[in-house]
Amino acid sequence: MQDIADLGEQIPRTAASGRPVDARSFRSLTERLKRLPKIAAMVQTLPVASIVEAIAEVPEQPPAELRNPEPPVEVQVTLALPEVIAALVPPVIVVANLPEEDTSVLPRSGISHLQRKLQEVLSTNVDEAVAPTETFTLLTPEQETEKAELARALLDMMSASAVGGQPQERALAADTLLRMLPQLPTKIRIAIAERLAMMEVPPPFLVARLIASKDIAVAGPLLEDCMHISDEDLFALIQMANLEKLRLLARRRRISRPISDALAASEDASVLLTLVRNKGAELSNEGFALLAAAAQIHPDLLAPMCTRQDLPVHFAFQIFWNAPAQLRRYLLSRFLTESEMLTKILKITMDQHGGDLPTESEASLERIGQALEQIMDNNRTEGVISLSKASNVSVETIERILTDAQGEPLMALLKVVGVPRSELEKNIGQLAQGAKPLIDPSRNLDEVQAVFDQLSFNKARILLTYWDWASHNSGPYARAA
Repeated sequence: MQDIADLGEQIPRTAASGRPVDARSFRSLTERLKRLPKIAAMVQTLPVASIVEAIAEVPEQPPAELRNPEPPVEVQVTLALPEVIAALVPPVIVVANLPEEDTSVLPRSGISHLQRKLQEVLSTNVDEAVAPTETFTLLTPEQETEKAELARALLDMMSASAVGGQPQERALAADTLLRMLPQLPTKIRIAIAERLAMMEVPPPFLVARLIASKDIAVAGPLLEDCMHISDEDLFALIQMANLEKLRLLARRRRISRPISDALAASEDASVLLTLVRNKGAELSNEGFALLAAAAQIHPDLLAPMCTRQDLPVHFAFQIFWNAPAQLRRYLLSRFLTESEMLTKILKITMDQHGGDLPTESEASLERIGQALEQIMDNNRTEGVISLSKASNVSVETIERILTDAQGEPLMALLKVVGVPRSELEKNIGQLAQGAKPLIDPSRNLDEVQAVFDQLSFNKARILLTYWDWASHNSGPYARAA
């Protein structure tokens, strides 16, 4: 109680004198202010009636010999950090024109004000004051303006670019603003979030409190624009599965691979689409695998995935199966190249695969024709085995190629087994006829043949190699042990 009384005398005296406060005195004052919650907690044990009664004993008017000829004027105390003081202790009303030795004598209006503030201190639960809550105090317009100015001043102190700012001062300002949050209306909290999002080093605890807000207007500016939120805090938000916040997270200018992978596991199409369109989102192999699987359910993901600059080759050929004709042509032109080095790599690949590249003599046109006829009739198994041997890929890969009725995979197969363009042009119509056509009759056969013309042997061989790796879960498709 003595500390409160001392502060009540020291602050008015210093403010009334107009003299600058030296650094040592200011540090001592702020340390005492920071201990005020503990002091208030001790004061709670005292009987309120005795304190109020003690204050009431102060005379309404000072003795005649001490009375100032001028009427007293009430002024608000201001020091070097008025906002911090106002947030930590109740404002003190003092008589500015009384002699220094008589500042302890207050007019009746000053007694009422101090009495009211002491009662507020005694009735305040310190633990509740600092606990996070979504219940906010209703303020008058005047109080709201005062709080907004106070918050703005504290934000200025927290700014990393503040001239002469010290880390401990910025920390005190941040902790003070954190304590004030439950008293601030939504409009002010939104302004605080927008300001923090632009800071170079925003206070982490204050940021974490605001992004956890149920009000998306408060959390939104930080989630989308603040680049100084830890992955731990972002993971906590992702686990809450709030779709509005997940969409904002997916729009961030930079997203680390762990966060991107966590977002890629979302089942919401809008979150996935926002993520895959975000060039600043880093995706790992697992993240692309999740998106490729989701693209089978949400076809809208295919186009932005195909155009991502970091799309790995093996995933490009995996999503090829679900892509429409236009995207398939784009993937073939983007990821398939022709060079002498490629031929050498393919030779090594096929040697490791357990066979040599098929030659035209090994895969005769007659055998290929017979195999296709068998597949279109009732002897599918024998025809599939013949094509597997001729192309040196697995039976599973051949089955997948023949199951795709769009025709592009079949054109790659025919290119690998050595079917010349003249033969295909003459017989492609038969592949779209019969009871079990290999190409959808509704497809434009000129477009399908254009894919055959686009592919060289090496390009077609690359496609079949990747598809065969996918069938056996080997190479880049191998699952981690």
